[in-house]
Amino acid sequence: MKYFKLLYRFTESHRLRYGLSFVILFFALLFLLLSTFMTKVLIDTLLSVPPSGPVDSFLTALFGGQDFLRENLWLFAVIIIGLGVSRAMMFFSRLIIRGLMDVDIGRKIQLDLFYHIERLPYSYIKKNKSGDLIQTCTRDLDIVRRFLVRQVNSIVYTIFLTTIAFGLLLTVSWEIALSSTIVLPFMFIYAYFLIKRVRKLFRVTEDSDGLVSAKIEETLSGIRLVKAYNNEPYEIKDFDEHLFDYRKKFIKWRLVSSFFFSSTDILVFGQIALTTAFGLYLTVTGNITTGTLVVALQFVSMVVWPVREVAMTLSNLAQAMASIDRLNLILNQPLEDIESGERPVIQGAISFDNMSFHYDDSDEVFIKNFSLDIQPGETVAIMGKTGSGKSTLSHLLTRLYDYTSGSIKIDGHELKSIAKEHIRRQIATVLQEPFLFSKTIINNLKCANSNATAEDIQKAAQIADIHQSIINFKDGYDTRVGEKGVTLSGGQKQRLVIARTIISKAPILVF
Repeated sequence: MKYFKLLYRFTESHRLRYGLSFVILFFALLFLLLSTFMTKVLIDTLLSVPPSGPVDSFLTALFGGQDFLRENLWLFAVIIIGLGVSRAMMFFSRLIIRGLMDVDIGRKIQLDLFYHIERLPYSYIKKNKSGDLIQTCTRDLDIVRRFLVRQVNSIVYTIFLTTIAFGLLLTVSWEIALSSTIVLPFMFIYAYFLIKRVRKLFRVTEDSDGLVSAKIEETLSGIRLVKAYNNEPYEIKDFDEHLFDYRKKFIKWRLVSSFFFSSTDILVFGQIALTTAFGLYLTVTGNITTGTLVVALQFVSMVVWPVREVAMTLSNLAQAMASIDRLNLILNQPLEDIESGERPVIQGAISFDNMSFHYDDSDEVFIKNFSLDIQPGETVAIMGKTGSGKSTLSHLLTRLYDYTSGSIKIDGHELKSIAKEHIRRQIATVLQEPFLFSKTIINNLKCANSNATAEDIQKAAQIADIHQSIINFKDGYDTRVGEKGVTLSGGQKQRLVIARTIISKAPILVF
């Protein structure tokens, strides 16, 4: 049920087109099967064999009767070509609709997932590897999108084709129809148990691939450190170990998957051989006509091979289910509530009263009974050794974490009662490691205040002593700073972040 709910959610606002594509598919297959059935009508007409079933009797009467058709054989060419053109137009329309859904559903999934990640609590993002999140947002997302647009379509295609073809086969020869289903139950039972194994191996392979992505992201983020310590050989060796682990798990998954497909081929060919032999026996004994045998064997292939494709679709379903599990690990996480709470006017008075804090994954108190009063306009320096909790205090002020006990008050208001979105606008933070987006300088500065004027931006840059450096750049404030500000020096990045903080005009500044 959890899989169905998520897939149903991703098709929201596209269900009408989804249904229309299935209607078009139904008629396209109907035209295909009717054109196939016309082969029997043609053979029976040439051999002067009376119609032997309700469908060929209807088609023969519809086109003027057997005598009329025998005298005007050119009609068969017109009918078959007409049905073929109609079928082609239906399939063309279906592909257009499917292409549109492919793009729109992909956009829907990406937007939902990105929105959810952006609104997750800081603590969740912090404890999860970015490579795993990237893997989920790319490969897993693409697998689910392809399953929704293509594999579901394939399942419906199989249901329509096998149902209609089997129904027509029953009207032609119920003996052949029943004989064509002998192997199918064994195929489904066989597929059910093997697919569980394929799904488990796929999930393990995806997890390993996520570690590869995480390693790449981590190494690129710390490339300066890697080069500074001549650590390239170690990183390359470590990455090769990740690749070897992925290769081992991928090969194991593909071996089981390939065995599944090849073994089901044996079952399919065995079913066709069995039905063909039985059909020839019925023809020789005079129970069915040659035309019936020809069209029956075509319908048998239409029944058996799509069922074989369902086995392949079940494998894709196993992949999709594994990817949905990974998506659900994110989408089932509760969103951070940043809206509810008070929105008082903030002047800047901060009071810590016996405040204590410990992280969710530890019972050890990290900050214990901390007390401090800061008045508006005061500048206070908090000093301490590495790991003593200085950065954590700034995280607590902006409610990236909530304190465990005691009290933090801003202008007399309990911090936990103030809306997170509001308090974060009132506190501007300059991080120890400055972060810049891969945008222009002016867009990076406007992140803190989208309504800032050119005068505000220039004044803040002058205060941070970065204005002169910016105007010396070729493109000035429109200069792109590269990923994480890589085109700027460490000092320039720090000063640019300070300017961004000043532009926010927040009453509380944390450096």
